[in-house]
This record gives sequence, C-alpha cells and structure tokens, in this order.
Amino acid sequence: MQNDDSLLNLSPVDGRYASVTHVLRPYFSEFALMKYRLQAECLYLEWLSRWKVIRLVKQKEKIIIKNIVRSFSFDDANRIKVFEDETKHDVKALEYFLKEKLEETTLTDLLPFVHFGLTSEDVNTLSYALMLKESHAEVILPALSSVLDLLHTFASANVKSVMVARTHGQPAVPTTFGKELAVFYARVKKLENRLATFRFEGKLNGAVGNYNALAFVFPKVDWFRFSKEFISSLGLSSNLVTTQIIPSDNWVEYFQLLAEVNTIFVGLCQDMWQYISQGLVVLKRDPKQVGSSTMPHKVNPIDFENAEGNLSIANSYFELYTRKLLVSRLQRDLSDSTVKRTIGTALGHTVLAWKSLIKGLEKISFNPEAARTELNAHWEILSEAIQVYLKIHGDAKGYETVKTATMGKQFDAKTFRRLVKKFPSLAKLTPASYSGLAKKLAELALQS
Repeated sequence: MQNDDSLLNLSPVDGRYASVTHVLRPYFSEFALMKYRLQAECLYLEWLSRWKVIRLVKQKEKIIIKNIVRSFSFDDANRIKVFEDETKHDVKALEYFLKEKLEETTLTDLLPFVHFGLTSEDVNTLSYALMLKESHAEVILPALSSVLDLLHTFASANVKSVMVARTHGQPAVPTTFGKELAVFYARVKKLENRLATFRFEGKLNGAVGNYNALAFVFPKVDWFRFSKEFISSLGLSSNLVTTQIIPSDNWVEYFQLLAEVNTIFVGLCQDMWQYISQGLVVLKRDPKQVGSSTMPHKVNPIDFENAEGNLSIANSYFELYTRKLLVSRLQRDLSDSTVKRTIGTALGHTVLAWKSLIKGLEKISFNPEAARTELNAHWEILSEAIQVYLKIHGDAKGYETVKTATMGKQFDAKTFRRLVKKFPSLAKLTPASYSGLAKKLAELALQS
C-alpha cells in the first residue's frame, strides 16, 4: 500500500514504481549527489596531503574526514541547501559546508585547500562517474544477470520444443522455441560481457582543463601523474585532455550499450506478446488478477507490455544523452547539468523494465499442443525440403516445380504425401521432424 506522499509524486519512478526503483536512490537522488560530491572533495584533500602538496594529514584527522562523509545526514543536506539559497551555486555551497565542518576540528589550517585549484566540474565529473560506476556494479549488472539467468533457464527447457517459425509474419520452416529464445540470450550476453568490463572516466584539471592555478602555485608538482593516480584510486579511468568539462563520449558509450540491450529486449517483449496472442505461449492464471474491467475471461501479457513501455522511455533518455551530452558550447555551457540529473530516471525505467520482463517470463509456459496443431496445419512449410531434394536429384527447375504446387496454399498431411508420393525419402518427413540443427544451435548459444 502506498502512502499519501508517494501518491503525490510527479514521476512514477519515485511514486507508483518506487518499490522497484528505490534501489537507485543511494546513487542518483539529490541527497546522493551531495554525498558523492562531499566524498570527492574529502578524498582530494587527503590526496593533496599524500603528495605533500599540503601538510601531512594525521591518521586521527583522516578518521575525522572519513566520518564527515560516513555520517552525512539529511540535516547536513539541508545545511548545504541553506548555503545554496545564498550562493545560488550547489558545488560552492558544498564547499562552504565542508569548511564549516572542518572548522570544528584540528584541520582548520587546511581550510584554504578545500576545493583548491578545482572547478565545479572536477567535483561533478568525479561524483557522477562514481555514481555510475557503483550503481553499475551494485544494481545494473545484477539486474541484467537476473534476466539472462531466467532467459537461459527457459530457453534450455525448450530446446526441443518444435514450432512453426514465421518470416514476414507467414509460416516458414520449423524452429524450436528454445532456439528463438537462445538468440535473444546470446545477443544480450555479448553486451553483458562488454558492460562487465566497462570503465568510467573522470577528470581533475581545473577551470579550463589546463591545471592553470595548480601549475601556477605549485609548478614542481607533476599534475598529470597526480591526476591520473588520484582518479585511478577511485576505480576510474583518467581523461587528461578535456575542456572545463569532460567529454561525455565515455558515458554516452555506456548509455548506448544499455540502449542496445533495451532495444533487444523490446524485440523479445514483442515476440512474446505475439506468441501469447497465437496461443503458442500460455500465461499462468492468477485467480486474484483482473485482465479486463469488462471481459472476465481475459489474461493479459501486461508485464511484457509494461516492460516494452519502460524500455522505450529509458531509451528516449539515452538517445537524448547521445544528442545533448556530446556537445557543449566552447569550454562549456550549463545545459548539461539539468540533463545529467535525469540519469537516475533513465536507469530507473531500465531496471523497472527488466524487472517486468522477469515477471513476464516467470508467468509463461510453452504450449506444445498449440505448436503441434499449427505444425500439422502447415505441411506446406516442407516445400523447402522438397525443392532442395529435387535439385540434388537432377531437377534443375525443382524450385519452380514446387512453387507452382505450393505457393499461397495451405497443406495438410494427406495433400503433402500425395505431392511427394514418388519420393520415399520425402514421404517420411513431417513438420515436427524438420527443425534442422535448431536444438544444437540453441545449446551452443546457451554455453556462452
């Protein structure tokens, strides 16, 4: 049961679907962004000390710094908002908050080195990169793995389930249901492998990407190495050549991988919807569920429909990021800032779609009786076998001969056998036995 507050949320990601998408709040809420910024600032201060740019930060003082991040609370976030109301600048507000915290400690002499030589985008870039990296590891990859595991199980159970394949919507030669699912599995598995090794980029190089202030006051410091090692310590890849903002190519590449996964899943949802419509796949009945407000008999493929809708919403955001984040006027403009704040929404719709897809797959079963009925109603799908058989036995016009006899017609077993009565090898064929290497191909795909 939702409380009154959730019923007032403007976005369904935080309202209707919050029970699923709440797992992303620790990474992409405004509170989370503040905390990641605070973490970046504190780690940078410690790194300056490690490199002896500033005095040594003692072990007890490191604990103080860590506790500022660890104990970050809603009261702290509201304090930052007070500073932001005055400064009209969210990163500067966080800087003032951190200095206020440090004033109460033995680190007061280091206040001038908070946010030292940085631009806001150094902090923002590292924050968003960490948000993406950690949510990727803790939420996105596990969610995708759950879909693939279920798809693998379902495909494996149906590698022998022969059915009529359709090309252009028309009956084609037979395949197996497991092979059809294995194709989707193999496609997404390749993308999962690429996502598993994906590394996010960060930058730390000042106002226009040239280390101007840092190189001016500390010219003997190897700022390239400082930047590389600091960013690497965060589990990120360093991009040294940037403007004020990091080129978003790396992040867009990640979003495009997710969009490709989502688009493949759109195809899966649509195919499952078709199979259910044709009766080849059956939905489990839930006596408490209602399929229609007026037609009591209905059991709808609502989970696949919900998944398709949310996949499309997520991909509309990912497409926006491709158009918007790769372009910035001169050194930078601020229009990217509000766009980046929607990343959690895009990932929210993605996770929501994948969860719906899982629910849909858990509710279905293959209908072998319907598959047999359809196979037995379409013996004309063996015309391929006839024409290739005739060709290898000397009939150069085998295709044309079979076309004349079968095109646009629907055959039953008796009609087929009359057509091939002169050829004993063909007479033994049935639609159910003509699935080629579908089973072996499915098993091969599912080994990946």
